[in-house]
Amino acid sequence: MNSSLLVIEFLVALLGLGILAADLWTPPQARRLLAYAAATGLALVFTLHAGALAPADGTAFAGTFVVDGLANFFKSLFLIAATVVILVSTRYADRLNGYGEFVALVLFALVGMLLAASANDLIVMFVALELITVTFYILVSFHRTRLSSLEAGVKYLIFGALAAAFMVFGITLIFGSANTTQFYEIAARQSELAKSPVFLIG
Repeated sequence: MNSSLLVIEFLVALLGLGILAADLWTPPQARRLLAYAAATGLALVFTLHAGALAPADGTAFAGTFVVDGLANFFKSLFLIAATVVILVSTRYADRLNGYGEFVALVLFALVGMLLAASANDLIVMFVALELITVTFYILVSFHRTRLSSLEAGVKYLIFGALAAAFMVFGITLIFGSANTTQFYEIAARQSELAKSPVFLIG
């Protein structure tokens, strides 16, 4: 399984759960401390990712999860972007009801992005995208007292569900033609897929 390649994802997920738990005992006037704690944790994870915990190139879970230079680049980019988003959000901590949940949702969305960066399988990519979008549904409609926020969340949910359905349909077509969902194997059979009736019709 080589699950050691997912150490960064595990750390970010644990950080999100920790922020969610700490929110239960954090008074409203100190809610910004949760964001600072999350940003500090992400900075530490980024430092470990770039240094001591920098994973060697490899694959996990029968080749469905890949760590290489490109994946590490995007993981570093996502870690930095999430840290910036959390720090910027401290300006609106007083306007958001349940600010700790907001920070935790950003961290859970980050986990999905990290998984997507290393996905080498259509199913893994779909799961990662769903983890991202489900958290985004909640974040978009997080301002529950504003009608426009709720409307945006509902519309995003409808369009996201429709897009997910089309994606699953496309995955089934590819699997039916290539008999695999892994990216490298699909690319290796590109010439065969070009002759498939499914793709000729498409």
